[in-house]
Amino acid sequence: MSSQGRPHGSRGAGIFSALGRWIVRHPWYPIVFWVALLILTLPFLGRLSTVTTNSAGSLPPGSQSALAQAELDRLFPNESAGSSSVILLTGPNITGPVGQGSAIAVATALSHDAQITNFGGVRTLYTSYQSYLQGNAELALRLIGGALAPANGSLTARLNQTAELLWAPPSAFVAEWEALVAAHPNTSAASWNGPAYQATRSALGPSAGPLAVLSAFYGNSSSSGFNRTGGCATVPAAVLGCADQTARATLGPLLPTLVPGAASQPLAQAVLGALAVENYSAPSAQRAVASDILGAQSLLPPSFIDLLWGQFASPGAPPPTPSNPSPSTLANWTSSLVSNGTPSTWPMPMPSTIRSQFVDPTNTGMLVLVSFTEPSGFTDSAGHNPVFLDVLRVNVDVGRVLASTDPGHTLSYWQTGGAALDQDESAIISADLAIVLPLTIVVLILITMLYFRAPLTPMLTFGGLAIALVLGLGGVLLVGTFITKVDPTALTLENTFVLGVGTDYSIFLVARYREELVAGRAPNEAVVESVTWAGQSVATSGATAILATLALAFSGVALLSQWGMVLSLAVLMTVLISLTVVPAILVLLGPRVFWPYTGARFERQTAEARSRIRDERTYFFRAARATQRRPKSVLALILVASIPLLWIALQVPLSFDFYQQLPSGTVATDGLTQLSDHFGAGAAFPLELLVTFGAPLLVGNVTNAQEFSDLGTLTTTLATTAGVASVGSPVGSTGAPLGAWLNYSTIPAAPRLQLTGLLASFVGTDGRTVFLGIVPSSPGLSLPAVHLLGQLESEVGAFASTHPELSGYLFGGGAPTTHDLQQSTALATERMILAVSIGLILVLLAVLRSWIIPLMAVATIGLSIGWAWAITYLVLNVTFGYPLFFYVPTVLFILILGLGIDYNIFLLTRVREERLKGRSAADSAVHAVGRTGGIISAAAVILASAFAILATGDFVLLRAIGFAVATAVILDAVVVRTYLVPAFLHTLGDRVWGGFGGAPGSPATASAEGTAPPPTS
Repeated sequence: MSSQGRPHGSRGAGIFSALGRWIVRHPWYPIVFWVALLILTLPFLGRLSTVTTNSAGSLPPGSQSALAQAELDRLFPNESAGSSSVILLTGPNITGPVGQGSAIAVATALSHDAQITNFGGVRTLYTSYQSYLQGNAELALRLIGGALAPANGSLTARLNQTAELLWAPPSAFVAEWEALVAAHPNTSAASWNGPAYQATRSALGPSAGPLAVLSAFYGNSSSSGFNRTGGCATVPAAVLGCADQTARATLGPLLPTLVPGAASQPLAQAVLGALAVENYSAPSAQRAVASDILGAQSLLPPSFIDLLWGQFASPGAPPPTPSNPSPSTLANWTSSLVSNGTPSTWPMPMPSTIRSQFVDPTNTGMLVLVSFTEPSGFTDSAGHNPVFLDVLRVNVDVGRVLASTDPGHTLSYWQTGGAALDQDESAIISADLAIVLPLTIVVLILITMLYFRAPLTPMLTFGGLAIALVLGLGGVLLVGTFITKVDPTALTLENTFVLGVGTDYSIFLVARYREELVAGRAPNEAVVESVTWAGQSVATSGATAILATLALAFSGVALLSQWGMVLSLAVLMTVLISLTVVPAILVLLGPRVFWPYTGARFERQTAEARSRIRDERTYFFRAARATQRRPKSVLALILVASIPLLWIALQVPLSFDFYQQLPSGTVATDGLTQLSDHFGAGAAFPLELLVTFGAPLLVGNVTNAQEFSDLGTLTTTLATTAGVASVGSPVGSTGAPLGAWLNYSTIPAAPRLQLTGLLASFVGTDGRTVFLGIVPSSPGLSLPAVHLLGQLESEVGAFASTHPELSGYLFGGGAPTTHDLQQSTALATERMILAVSIGLILVLLAVLRSWIIPLMAVATIGLSIGWAWAITYLVLNVTFGYPLFFYVPTVLFILILGLGIDYNIFLLTRVREERLKGRSAADSAVHAVGRTGGIISAAAVILASAFAILATGDFVLLRAIGFAVATAVILDAVVVRTYLVPAFLHTLGDRVWGGFGGAPGSPATASAEGTAPPPTS
């Protein structure tokens, strides 16, 4: 086989020339190999969904927010087991009958829906109040049980004894008196006072206490009583009420004597004040007195104790002993009270701390909190994401319930929060992928067809790309199975990457094949030359792209790392397939790939192409010659024009809110807006502060005063910081006053129970770590919230430095997570840019044997990136208002460093090739631009189109990445490679090859172009 045009010492021959010759001899081998690998991969692609997970919010290892989350998981296991969503109900008087009925019905429906497979629980205003009521009911039952315990004389026994002492004598007297009066209707009622007294005294026997009671009640010459000034005998019909008043008036002063002991006085006073002649022995009356006594001791409402006692009463001596209901029985009873009553009829008032968690200040918004047992990114063995299915099912249930409980359609609802927003993201990305992939394929086929003006050529390139796409997905499966699950956005990027770079690599090979045919080479020899020269460029380009994407893989940021691993494998597959399958198909089809331009048509096209190249009548030849004439002016013009764009690029404001990347108009995103409107901008994503003390806050019934005082001071400091809307703390306005905690051991049982329940929601299982929820006045994932975090860290740090009893603190939640992700991304970006730049310089140094050209190439790519970033900001943010998430510049820098270098490589390797063929430095640059300008521009349009189609989707992050990368690719090809790089080459001349023994080759007149025979059809 001829080696015409390949100079001696050409480093492009080597392995690529051998590869080309092997493919010419065995064209079916690579095709069979890759097709077999494709067939082996296809059955496993159904498992792709099992290896995807939402990674956008994955915390950087070792970051403060990650440590805080780990502590939350460890110390508050019931609060952090899985994902959650928020149902927001809105309407007038949201706690009225319709709102109450709807919220309770929603909670019931969700709790009983077996199709919500990962249901963890539901909390509403009413379930929380019911739990509060049940806790107090359990306390009341314990108090009643303790009061009835016989160890020290039960309350009921003492109450019954006291009632017998104080009320039995007056009751016996009244009964005797009424009997006598009834038997002698014509006699004055007062005349029977004495006989009734004597009969009663005789019936009481010698007991001193009852006789003293009877005597005091009846009265004597020195005191008032029934027989003296009570006037009871004058109106026999009102004798009972009069007797009751007389007993209370006459017996009260005797209580210290009748019932000695200070501890017994409250009981005696209660019995005397609450019971009466007519009911002193009635069980219900005695139970009510006991309830009053227990209520005074515990601060529980006596009516609630009495209600509970009556509900669970069992037969026994008055008052009857309540049974010991099971927790489920008690839960059902309290739930029925809540469901069938209203706040005005509930047995205990609702604490403001419960209401404020679920109802907005205007009483027009109410929350229903749904938890799931798994994180939102969880996938089961079948590849389904059950939490996302659960989120959809929750929407169905809520809509169905409101339709039946709110016939007037006065209520509206939204489901938002982490799980719902993540489900929206997944659905949007899936919808985007369904559109982006086929649209990208169609656009790239059309562009390729237009460039080659041949319908078969796209089929050639996309035949290999189809294999690369499938094997790329197989790479995703490998990464997800053996290394880490990947974010679903990786699938979209992987497809775009393979289609973009794969089309570029394929058309470079096909275009070089056509160029060699035009130059007069035989078809098989043209294949070898294409693989030799274009193959070297493709391999070098692929190596740089792999280097760049591998940098992402080692970024330390979960989402970027997953992208990097997936993309690097995809690029590797694409390069290998492009270098083997495409040449093999060229061998098998030959010039027929350019049908209908074969035979005479190809001869005419060849002649025209030769003429245009010889006469340098193409746009790129003219541009190259113009740049050659005034290189310094071109450099100056481009660099001056760069100043405003680079200045803008350095000022671009970044978004910290990942969920702003979702489009408005969905239930979850609109719900997030509604949630902010009703509960405050920062309510959805508050900051979380974990404060750990050296000692437990509560030991038995004794509180550590210093720790609680510190909490009170710290809470006040945080709450008064500018930008803080509220602080959830056990001490302060959202918890309990400091004094209540300091007197914890001496306060009654009911408030102590409330404090215990309150503390349990704030203190971890270690008893030393306190959770403080800080709600910012700005959106929780916004830049102002991130700035607020810095202020709060400073304040807590200063406080900790002067309070040694505070052993540590950690910030987590919304702004800290975002801040840590941004900081990790920024640090990783700096390192990746440095590593990729050095790597690219070394690769170009090895390929081009020049230390100046690699530096120039990387610097000019930097200009492309700066221009593209500024234009992206002006178009997407300034014009259309899209927020630019902080991942976008990182991805832009790394991808363009890896992809933009392609065009440098294609151009500069061609410059070196022309120099090796003997052209002068100036002519080498002109011919390199003239020969590769068209194909570089076509490749840029193809790659840019692949990424630009991402901008048609709804996910703003991918839209911004697509637009930015597409802009950078076009600018790099049209401006940098066509004008800026040639201007540098012309200005420096052969000095660009300095450091490695001078320029490749020596100045000589280039060999004349051969005459191409027409290819056969």
